[in-house]
Amino acid sequence: MKTLRVLVVISLLARCCSAFAEDLTPEKRADVEQLLQMTGAVSVGKQMGNAMVVQLTQTIKRVRPDIPQKVLDVLPEEVNAVLDAHADSLKELTILIYHKYFTASETKEMITFYSTDLGKKAIRVMPSLMQEGMAAGQEWGRALGPEIDARIRARFKKEGVNI
Repeated sequence: MKTLRVLVVISLLARCCSAFAEDLTPEKRADVEQLLQMTGAVSVGKQMGNAMVVQLTQTIKRVRPDIPQKVLDVLPEEVNAVLDAHADSLKELTILIYHKYFTASETKEMITFYSTDLGKKAIRVMPSLMQEGMAAGQEWGRALGPEIDARIRARFKKEGVNI
């Protein structure tokens, strides 16, 4: 009986919450697409591709130093060909993510904001902010590494585990 009550409550909550969910209307989809275009969010796939190529090239060079550079030079072309072929699926996933987190009204407000001078500046400097923030975070993590290592070793030793 208790299980039945729990199931009924869960069912009611699910119906209640889904009643508040907003549909992805054609208008909202168009607004999200406009927002993605304005902010350059669609081009993130290209940036990811470039980062992939750099990592892939470094890994191949380390594992197989005998592979000639001219062979490695084709990596960007091949990686970008795959990413281009699947760009629409990334765009669709991104639209669904924006839909999940922003209402139609909020999407319109963001379009309005990104149309202002400050919004345009935010779009322009965001890649640098993110890159510098990631670099700062990596450096911060590297600086804390020895302290984290020492604490983990000490804790493991206290627990009777030698590493």
